[in-house]
Amino acid sequence: MLTSVPPKLLTSQSEPMFASSRFTRRVSGSRAPRRRLQTVATRTLATPSLLDRLGAMPRPKMIALGGVLVFAAILYAFFDSDYFYVFQFNITGTQFLPSAEVIQASGIRGYNVFFIDARVVERALMQMPEVKSARVLVRLPNDVTMEIVERQPIGVWQRGETTFWVDSEGMLMRARASLPDLPTVRDGDTGTLALGQRAPANAFAAFVALRAAMPESPRALEWSSARGIAFTDERGWKIYLGTAEDMPGKIAILRALVAQLVAQNARIRFIDLGKGTPYYQ
Repeated sequence: MLTSVPPKLLTSQSEPMFASSRFTRRVSGSRAPRRRLQTVATRTLATPSLLDRLGAMPRPKMIALGGVLVFAAILYAFFDSDYFYVFQFNITGTQFLPSAEVIQASGIRGYNVFFIDARVVERALMQMPEVKSARVLVRLPNDVTMEIVERQPIGVWQRGETTFWVDSEGMLMRARASLPDLPTVRDGDTGTLALGQRAPANAFAAFVALRAAMPESPRALEWSSARGIAFTDERGWKIYLGTAEDMPGKIAILRALVAQLVAQNARIRFIDLGKGTPYYQ
């Protein structure tokens, strides 16, 4: 059944509903923005594009702009990428020294290659007791080579409970392996010795002089400031040789005296040549 709506009711309800709709407001308000859009489009078409501007730019300015862009790219690679930063190293010449300790001593892990001074790194590496010399080569983009010459141990130095290796210059180093063929000096003097120090001068000089004059001497040696360098021979005789002074002469006397005492079937406890004139008992 159709119900008729009174004209007055229809007019009073339908007009407010139409006037309040979003579509009506958007349509009624679209004419002004459309004119603005047309104005912007007209201006855009009338304005030269970036490519047109670049095309009209004089050649020197284009070259300058290209240089600026290249420089900006270089700055980006320099400061923002890992391309020029050093994280890997080429280390040569090491035998006992771990590469990790060399890298740590260099102090340049993670550095930008442009800020690495090879001479400064070499001096840092030379602070390691085991390093006799070092050469550092830096190449682009991030290549660092460290050429190490290690000190070679010629003996083992013991004082108290501390054990070192000692090289031909008397440098005390960390004993990093068991090398049973090395002669060992048990230093009976007091005081503390540390890595990177030199072995006591008199003791080390006597040790070197003895090994040069008598290479076949026992590997177990002793030192004391009172009686110098000493060892026990294969007969159980204690041999005191004093300091390095005239060590070849002392060894010559020792050889002759030992031969004489053996021939006499002598029973002795020690031979002391520390003062030059042999004394035995």
